[in-house]
Amino acid sequence: MMKPKSPRPKRRRKQRGIAIIVVLIAISICLVITNQFGSTTVTDMMAAANYRDQMRAHFLARSAINLSELVIRIQQRLDNSKEMRGMVQITDFADQLMLAFCGGEEEVQAAVGFSPGSVKGLGADIGTCGVVGQITTEDDKINVNCANGNDATAATLKSQLDALMYFPAYDSVFEDSDAEGWKRDRSMQVSSILDYIDTNTMRGRERGTTEDYGYESLKDPYRTKGNYLDSLGELKLARGVDDRFWTLFGGAFTVYGACKTNLATISNTQLIAAILYLAAKNPADPILQNPQKLFMLAGLVSKSKNFGMTFSNLDDFIDFVKDPAGSLGSMASSGSGSASSAASSGIASLTGGEKLGLELDKTKLGQIATAGPRRTYRVQAWGEIERKAKGPDGTPIFPAIRSEITGVWDTKVVNQNARKTPMPNGSWVFMRED
Repeated sequence: MMKPKSPRPKRRRKQRGIAIIVVLIAISICLVITNQFGSTTVTDMMAAANYRDQMRAHFLARSAINLSELVIRIQQRLDNSKEMRGMVQITDFADQLMLAFCGGEEEVQAAVGFSPGSVKGLGADIGTCGVVGQITTEDDKINVNCANGNDATAATLKSQLDALMYFPAYDSVFEDSDAEGWKRDRSMQVSSILDYIDTNTMRGRERGTTEDYGYESLKDPYRTKGNYLDSLGELKLARGVDDRFWTLFGGAFTVYGACKTNLATISNTQLIAAILYLAAKNPADPILQNPQKLFMLAGLVSKSKNFGMTFSNLDDFIDFVKDPAGSLGSMASSGSGSASSAASSGIASLTGGEKLGLELDKTKLGQIATAGPRRTYRVQAWGEIERKAKGPDGTPIFPAIRSEITGVWDTKVVNQNARKTPMPNGSWVFMRED
């Protein structure tokens, strides 16, 4: 006898569709993981490209620095030749010379007249490099590290600082306290700068005195450097050197080069006026009694290079300062284009109608200044990589990656780590990458 079939149990309605829900959840999780993986991969790829381009920009900037050193070395050779000394300053055209090695295809074509593809070593395949403007110099400033020289050198530096701050137009700076409430006059300000650098403990090298500028009582106390400054920014730690003081006088200072200002490179009107004040044969000359006329004469000296004037020795400078109009007239008659245009427009247009001239003492001038080839060179080199990602209009979406290296070259430094002997003098005494 067959048993009757038992009825099949009915499925619960609540369990229907659970499989598709599980599948959808699994697919959603996979999509999230996949998107996260893709985003991470893209981010890593862009970061790797950025690091690669930063490295390329760095080495392009280093290439520009090395090319600058080559140009400076060639300039040194020219300066060592009596026939070529003072005839040409190729460092002023370094940015144009580098186009052949650091520029793009069109720049190389314009610089040398043919495509870089026909000659190896021309142009930069992966980017561009060069120097910012001309290769400048530190010779046209006051080297404050000379405070650590002998007594005569320190006394000369003190005279230069005194003359730089002498003019009545700066009275308001020394009548008010500095940013930290410190009261000082001109003499105290000069002493604080010198004493911050020199190694002795006497104020202004005067026997029986001590240096006491209150550094220990400041909110963040510190001590004087008491040694050569490694960078000019350290000078801002000296008492009284606040932002207002630095805005007025900071451009006249350096920590590199010789202790005498090079008249062949000078362009700072304040410093020129100070040199004229110190080197005047007659301290009571009417020009010195009228700061407006003195600065007008200093401004004319600073523009003299634009007229084709070159001060290869002290006598050239003395002759020009004694009679600027006559010097320009002589150059105009000899066929100098810049001097001719200045003479045709009239020297009075540059001096406000004033007849200027000052007789200088060569001995006094020789104590604070020199004239001749440059000793130091400041180079601001750069390397740049353009980003490949571009928008619909063809312009880059992201800015170019740029690396800048600033260096100071001193032609008198003896290289202590020369691989080959004899090695010509000259070395980088400062290098910073931004």
